[in-house]
Amino acid sequence: MRRSLVRLIAAREIRDLLRDRRTLLIILVLPALLYPAFVLVGLAFAVSMLEQKTVIGIVGAENLPPVKPHPEALLAGGTLAVEAERRWDNPPLIEGGKFLTRFHRTEALSGQMELRVLASDDRGPLDRREVDAILVIPPNVMSDIENGKRPEMRILGRDGDETSKLAVTRVGGVVGRWREQVKVVRFTRRGLPADFDEPLAIVDPQASKPAEIRTADELRDVLVKFLPFLLVMWTMAGALHPAIDLTAGEKERGTMETLLICPAGRTEIVAGKFVAVFVFSYMSALWNLLWMATGAILLGLFLPTPILSFSGLGWAALLAVPLAALFSSLALGLGAFARSTKEGQYYLLPLMMLILPLSMFALTPGLKLTPFLSAIPVSGLSLILQNLLAISGEPISVWSWLLGVGSLVACVGLTLTWASWQFRRESVLFRGEEGPSLRAWLRILTERGT
Repeated sequence: MRRSLVRLIAAREIRDLLRDRRTLLIILVLPALLYPAFVLVGLAFAVSMLEQKTVIGIVGAENLPPVKPHPEALLAGGTLAVEAERRWDNPPLIEGGKFLTRFHRTEALSGQMELRVLASDDRGPLDRREVDAILVIPPNVMSDIENGKRPEMRILGRDGDETSKLAVTRVGGVVGRWREQVKVVRFTRRGLPADFDEPLAIVDPQASKPAEIRTADELRDVLVKFLPFLLVMWTMAGALHPAIDLTAGEKERGTMETLLICPAGRTEIVAGKFVAVFVFSYMSALWNLLWMATGAILLGLFLPTPILSFSGLGWAALLAVPLAALFSSLALGLGAFARSTKEGQYYLLPLMMLILPLSMFALTPGLKLTPFLSAIPVSGLSLILQNLLAISGEPISVWSWLLGVGSLVACVGLTLTWASWQFRRESVLFRGEEGPSLRAWLRILTERGT
């Protein structure tokens, strides 16, 4: 194989692809638009959750204790300090038609809730969507609590309705926190400590962290799993369109025959086209990694802890090489087999259906990287990238490295051999517009090259 001819063909194909606006749109423009769009959509989602109003119907609100002029419970030394003018008989829950703010959380789960007093626990307002959830407060609820009984507060919602499910979750959280405060007051009145019902103290490292650090940790866990998946998808997208254009597209334009009669051999033609497609696929991966690094830097300015490992981003740029080579060779072989650009796009659908499960398998929560899993193409590389991008990722064994990268290299060798075999078959390169016959398709797929 003459390298000068390979470089000449690759330079020609890259020049033609750079003139194609659709290719540049997919590889360069779309990531530049989608990554800021992801950020804006995430912010809009958070704002909408905070501003989303849910209507809660209250049945039996009069059974709750009213707010006293001095509603605070005075706790001193584990006992309730009672004063005649500042006595708190029972902890209130509602004031002025709203749940008391001390029972809300600052996160979006609490949101805005509008309360409507209902006469009965009839599901009519709920089914007519006048309210999103109904809280039913039984009569004598506070006296039953004082007498040691366990009255039931029921929360009603609509099945299969996301808004109603959100309302039920919000009401359940508010009532649950009110219940905890009722329990604290009961213990205090009996001279018991507030944590009397907790015989064992569990030290949770996450609970002791500030809210900002917990938020950063959760965001980091999501990004570490999602970014390798995104890298795989964009690397594949960077290879599909150029490969189809350089194979099936040339058949439609009638330039394939001119290329085949040139002094270059079929292997040199395949190598040149592969280099061109690989360059675009790998550049697409690097372009997306650049946006990932920029996003990680910007997030790091607002969060107290770093989001991603920058050394992991460097490893991702290196490991994108066999990934881009795999997708380039696969797409090149499928494009050579197709008779037209439209047919080539149909053939790429099974490829995407194969890569998606392999990529999503690595998103399984709690999945550990083992040498066996690292040998699975695409999935193993995604798991390796997850450990590399994590701030405190697990060390990767030598066998995981060898099997993870080696499986991709072996797949690249097989797919390149298949693509080269396709270019040696005149029945594939010059087959006519025959109908969609399964027998003809199998015959062309399995017959010996000429």
